Amino acid sequence: MRLFRIQVRRIKFWWNLTLAYIARYRLRFIAITAAIFLILISANKIWSLISKNNVVTIGVVGTYTLENIPAEILSLATQPLIAFDKNGKPIPSLASHWQSTDDGKTYIVFLKDNLKWHDGTVVVAKDISIAISDVKIAALNDKTIEFKLPNPISSFPIILDKPVFKSKSFYGTGQYRLVAIDKIGEIVRKISMMPRDKNLPRVEIKFYPTETQAVNALKIGEIKNTSVSFAQELENWPNLEIEKITDDANIITVFFNTQDSQLSSKEFRQALIYAINKSEFDGTLSLGPISPDNWAYNGTVKKYDYNPGKAKELLSKAKVDKPIALSTSPNLESIARMIKKDWEAIGVETQITTEKTMPKNFQALLAINKLSPDPDQYALWHSTQTKTNITGYKDVKIDKLLEDARSEKDEEKRKELYFDFQKYLVEDAPAAFLYHPYKYKVSYKNIKPLIQKLPL
Repeated sequence: MRLFRIQVRRIKFWWNLTLAYIARYRLRFIAITAAIFLILISANKIWSLISKNNVVTIGVVGTYTLENIPAEILSLATQPLIAFDKNGKPIPSLASHWQSTDDGKTYIVFLKDNLKWHDGTVVVAKDISIAISDVKIAALNDKTIEFKLPNPISSFPIILDKPVFKSKSFYGTGQYRLVAIDKIGEIVRKISMMPRDKNLPRVEIKFYPTETQAVNALKIGEIKNTSVSFAQELENWPNLEIEKITDDANIITVFFNTQDSQLSSKEFRQALIYAINKSEFDGTLSLGPISPDNWAYNGTVKKYDYNPGKAKELLSKAKVDKPIALSTSPNLESIARMIKKDWEAIGVETQITTEKTMPKNFQALLAINKLSPDPDQYALWHSTQTKTNITGYKDVKIDKLLEDARSEKDEEKRKELYFDFQKYLVEDAPAAFLYHPYKYKVSYKNIKPLIQKLPL
């Protein structure tokens, strides 16, 4: 009891002493407290500023779920098994090499040595989870994956050009690690990445459904870099840098419904193509369905140079006098109006309909045709592919060329087959291949040094 009283007296003594000290030096005490508070606030602001100055915020146009985010968007975080060069030829990525056996129905992929996931564990075949319809996949050992196909397909490596993450995780193999994925429902709105190397900037990727929204976000500084198809309104912004490049991976195309009573006429389709003045388009003119950079590109196909006289001649043979409905998306409306003007100049009344999604039925459809690095276009033009052959095109010769080309293993023979495919398809005109659009990469000038640090 006595000990307890002594402790109480000591506590009271020190409490009273502290109060007396504060009372005597209260101004000094308040000043020190205020100074510490201001230092903490300033440090927080400075750190926040430093952090923001070391972040590259990229805007991407499109609506994606985790399952369909394009490989190029996640290229900082991970790699595919097989990648493709600018000429459309497969090159090793996580795979060191691969081989096909069983007449092209089996592919065996061998992993590189010393690969590690972001969690530090070694990359082994069983960790790689890839779902491919109708393909049996098995890990033969730690370094080997076997893919068994129902039929031989020479273009199969293109299917393996997709981001690879460790099974049931987002651990990748790239120089950046995914640290956060913000979603609304299933739709991804933002991806945050941290670099392995402290000298590299952090990266945030924000997604916008339309180009207009992405441009507005750029204007207010919400993003510092984006790629758009039109950048005229940004040309006079002194703090922005604009780089114009040709997007050879896409073709602006008018697809014709060949099952339509009017557009079933080859002469009518050709007349519509001759009537389009391609010189007004913002891009590099296209000749056919394959990129000019591709190893299988045929630059000697039929050329539909602007020729209203030829168009009227063919139109008189086709004997078509009903209006044509041209469907398109909001971002291609200005192009649709240009085509409408050209078609009506030869006497073809044209009605434009704007669709937010892919229309189930159409007569003519102006759309962006995204090209695969491999020249195999079986899905788009073979008569059996009713879900993806949107033109309803049917031609025995084209079917045979596509079948033979996708099963042929010899590259030179494949090239000959695809040369013929392009020649006959362009002549038959189930679509008007207009141009490869220019793409404008827009960045704030003060962020360019950080962008240049990013791995290619």
